[in-house]
Amino acid sequence: MELRQLHYFLAIAEELNFGRAAQRLNIAQPPLTRQIQQLEQELGVQLFNRTSRRVELTEVGKLFVDEAQRILEQVDHSLLTIQRANRGEVGQLVVAFEGSSAYDIIPLSLKAYRERFPEVELTVLGMTTNQQVEALRSGQIQIGFVVPPLQGQVEDLEVEAVIQSPLVLALPEAHPLAAKSTVKVRSLVKESFIMGQRNSGCGFYDQVITFCHRAGFSPTIKQEVNEMQVLLGLIAAGFGVAILPGSAKQFQRSGVVYRDLQPASSEVALAIAWQKNDSSPLVQAFLQIVRDV
Repeated sequence: MELRQLHYFLAIAEELNFGRAAQRLNIAQPPLTRQIQQLEQELGVQLFNRTSRRVELTEVGKLFVDEAQRILEQVDHSLLTIQRANRGEVGQLVVAFEGSSAYDIIPLSLKAYRERFPEVELTVLGMTTNQQVEALRSGQIQIGFVVPPLQGQVEDLEVEAVIQSPLVLALPEAHPLAAKSTVKVRSLVKESFIMGQRNSGCGFYDQVITFCHRAGFSPTIKQEVNEMQVLLGLIAAGFGVAILPGSAKQFQRSGVVYRDLQPASSEVALAIAWQKNDSSPLVQAFLQIVRDV
């Protein structure tokens, strides 16, 4: 049974005249008649009673009208669903982000994606960068907002910079260096540093170490924490200083001030990662949203 045969059948059922149905379908009457005969033979039933003067639906034919309409509607629905899936408008997408990377671009991207693709089932998870790398490989997530540099071999992933941010110094407002508008990195040689935990998978830890090494010293790390608010609380209490992405300035905390560093250094503070060669319309649509934002 072919879909066109169903269309032909419904046209005749509405017109109850083979000639008018053929005209409406823009085909000759003999091929139309043959197609209906083939349909009846395949179904093993008679759909029309034909005489020289009139055409009538049989009782079976009347029942088949509803079935044929239902079949064609389902085909149209399936075709529409496939086309929408190909445009990334339906399906499921799982996105993860590093808890410490509280950048406006993440919620803005998620909001823009929900507004543009409301029928996609979007799930958002909190994961460390290392956890995201493994989750991408296992297929648990499709998109990850990660903090570079990623550890180990990641040739199987695509990683695209999202935010490149100048590094800044966070220090207690009563600290002598707080009186300066710009602080030389070398002047931090004897300072106690508060860092995000390295084992959290946040690559920013290694960025800070490398930055200090370029200035000729290794930082004295007094404390490692896993939350930004805890880190800022320790700074406010005078436990030490921290080198952070410039976007950290959005975290205003009483007793903490931010100062620019000299020499200035701009590092990739946030990147987006996905499986290499993943051509999923869902993934590609989300990537484009992030780029637009």
